[in-house]
Amino acid sequence: MNPTLTLPLESPAPATRGHTTEPLEGEVAAVGRIEAIKTVLRVLLRTTGLRLSVVARVTAESWTCCAVLDEMNFGLEPGDTLELATTFCNNVRNSAAPLRITHASVDPRFASHPAPKLYGVESYIAVPLYRRNGSLFGVLCALDAKPVELGEHLLEIFRHLADLVGYQLEHEDELGQRDAQLMGAREAAQLREQLIGIVSHDLRSPLNAITLSAATLMRRTGLDDRARRGLTRILDSADRANRLIRDLLDFTQVRMGKALPMQRKPMDLHALSQQVVDEMQLAAPERSLVLRCEGDGRGDWDADRIAQVLTNLLTNALKYSPADAGIRIETRGEGAVVLLRVSNGGAPIPAHLLSTLFEPLTRGTQTGGEHRSIGLGLFIVDQIVRAHCGTVEVHSTLEEGTTFCVRLPRRA
Repeated sequence: MNPTLTLPLESPAPATRGHTTEPLEGEVAAVGRIEAIKTVLRVLLRTTGLRLSVVARVTAESWTCCAVLDEMNFGLEPGDTLELATTFCNNVRNSAAPLRITHASVDPRFASHPAPKLYGVESYIAVPLYRRNGSLFGVLCALDAKPVELGEHLLEIFRHLADLVGYQLEHEDELGQRDAQLMGAREAAQLREQLIGIVSHDLRSPLNAITLSAATLMRRTGLDDRARRGLTRILDSADRANRLIRDLLDFTQVRMGKALPMQRKPMDLHALSQQVVDEMQLAAPERSLVLRCEGDGRGDWDADRIAQVLTNLLTNALKYSPADAGIRIETRGEGAVVLLRVSNGGAPIPAHLLSTLFEPLTRGTQTGGEHRSIGLGLFIVDQIVRAHCGTVEVHSTLEEGTTFCVRLPRRA
């Protein structure tokens, strides 16, 4: 390993790094054996919008990278060490408290800190990482070279994930087995219960309060255009967050081995699609959404779930297509099945990603505007369609754009 850390960032001088010392090698390996550590790091990036997440072993003398997910080519690898005093993690360790930094170089508290100068770090969020016995292991953090607004609510997500990593780390220490899984059946059940509780109550309750307050303010007279635009952005953001919560709950349900709940009733896909398209058009008035309906659109389906499918597909199309590209929606009855197609122009999905596109926590591209997601939308689409005994396919080329095609049998 090169003793000098090569950074793609504009910084006055690179920082030196070296091999981890022998006593720490076992701790780095223990973190690496946690099967879900990459998923934890990926969730941190998707929920914050940052591009580098790290589990670091931090002692009074040293800083060591144990696990890393790097989407900005920072050059950090497991086992690398940095000078402790040059890291924000040292502040977290000394204070034993979470830390959020939106723009370090202009923040009076950190403008003279070595991290912005040596590494170009501008945004940073972290919580202390404890073992189950209460001893400090290090820091769970995410950072970026760009300034990024980081809401206080993100710290709660970091705390819960740090608790889970700390629990498993202690488990690894006790077992001493290289092939130990993240959790046994009992611990996994506890994790699922914790996640459902976090998502369904701890996150949804404050969102409902935000939505109610913003909607109440919108009904007031005398609001200027700036205030109304601000309230509209709040309501749109809350709506996106609620969709994310719904997808997370569905994801947890599937991962628990349970089928998604379905309530099939006779419905018309044409009418439902028109309703969803109208709602999406109101949320994105600057975009062109064109719906075409042909044939008999009737069948026995769960209307709410099918609306969820179309909403996720439209959200995906709007996010990953140029602002001036139109979105085409088609519903067509063909014998015993009804087709639902959503098409958009723009760059095609890379061919090597098509086979994993419907897997959880993946995305078809690294681009996608200002609104990031954690990559559950298409996974949920696939699960809902499967529950209806249907299929979903994607076709994506530079000439024809990207089309998602859902085939729904009229009867189960």
